[in-house]
Amino acid sequence: MFKDRNENLILRLPFGFRDIFPLEASERRCIEDTIRREFVQWGYGEVKTPVFEYTKNISAGVGKNWKDKLISFFDNDGNLVSLRADMTIPIARLSGMRLKSGQLPARFYYFANSFRQSGFQKGEKRVLEQAGLEFIGAESQAADVEVLSILIKILQKLSVKGFKIGIGHIRLLEGLAEWFELDQDGMEFLRDNLISSDLVSIKDFLTQRDKKKADVFLKLMEPVENIKIFHRIISEIKLKKVYDSFNYLKGVYGVLEELGFSEYLIVDFSIMRQFNYYSGLIFEAYCPKITELIGSGGRYDGLIKKFGLDVPATGFALDVDLLHKALDKPAVIKFKNAERVFLFGPSSGILDMIKLAEKLKGNGLIVELFFDDDSDLESLAAASKAVSIYRPDFKKSTVEITDIIKKIKRIVKIEECIQQK
Repeated sequence: MFKDRNENLILRLPFGFRDIFPLEASERRCIEDTIRREFVQWGYGEVKTPVFEYTKNISAGVGKNWKDKLISFFDNDGNLVSLRADMTIPIARLSGMRLKSGQLPARFYYFANSFRQSGFQKGEKRVLEQAGLEFIGAESQAADVEVLSILIKILQKLSVKGFKIGIGHIRLLEGLAEWFELDQDGMEFLRDNLISSDLVSIKDFLTQRDKKKADVFLKLMEPVENIKIFHRIISEIKLKKVYDSFNYLKGVYGVLEELGFSEYLIVDFSIMRQFNYYSGLIFEAYCPKITELIGSGGRYDGLIKKFGLDVPATGFALDVDLLHKALDKPAVIKFKNAERVFLFGPSSGILDMIKLAEKLKGNGLIVELFFDDDSDLESLAAASKAVSIYRPDFKKSTVEITDIIKKIKRIVKIEECIQQK
């Protein structure tokens, strides 16, 4: 019946990619629908950008350590281009090139795939299905509170159990580096080791300069659930950049606390991202079931200026693939409204089958057609979450309906079946 497969084909996917079957795809669509509703209700509008851009533009924000992770190639015109590594840089480019000051603030959201080079041995994925938003043109604490509130509301509505949001501030770390009188190489050392969570190397590095200050620094790198714990330590440092950034973060924390979100917050000054464009508040989303970050974001006030308009911005991205793994299946499936039924009959009756299927779908059902062989139909229906199997007899104008859950059968007129809601 089927031809032998071509032995010259490579019968596997490139590493870092995978296929997604209908059940998982529908569950992921439910996740996306929940996220989209929240975005829209907050006044965000959807944008789309090209899947690849000039490498020079993408490199403007990724940092030196990230350039090797770009998937790059030459187009037909000889230009070096790269697949987008995230969506923040393309939207920053869009905003800088296309927006006018009179159009601000602007609220954008997106659903898009991003692509990153990874090592084969590490088993890392090379495509990230992301959902995110960008709030362009607002530099106040209120903008950061809005973005964090949306993130928390989404994770609440998705019923992500035990999630936490870690919040920190890039400028506080820069201030601490100045406190130690570190040069650019020293700051890069701190950045790289904070990204890799190597506090031992940081301790050795800073202790050589000032042991007392090193002890204070390491104390500040310990995550806490109440920002007030750090008040005394910060006041003793007596450096304006450290003090101002701490007060900014304290203000954001205070509003979120008033909104009833404090149970989800962790203050973590060790948070550092690989992208170089972050300029202030920075945050990460965690779930106890997942070892990787399910989301991250922050403020990037200097990025859009590289493409034209000089405006502040903040935003976040969620990893839809990791969100799907984080959710219990019932919590996802409960968003689905339509029932699934199997419609079985002879292939010779395809026209009548399609007509009946269309009428059933008009009642809001999901209808899958099956022909000729029904030997494994009930087990297949159960595995596919179908609730019923319909076997029509068009000569008698009847249909036998098998209830998969109750294990009972009944025969009704086709017309009666169509009229059921």
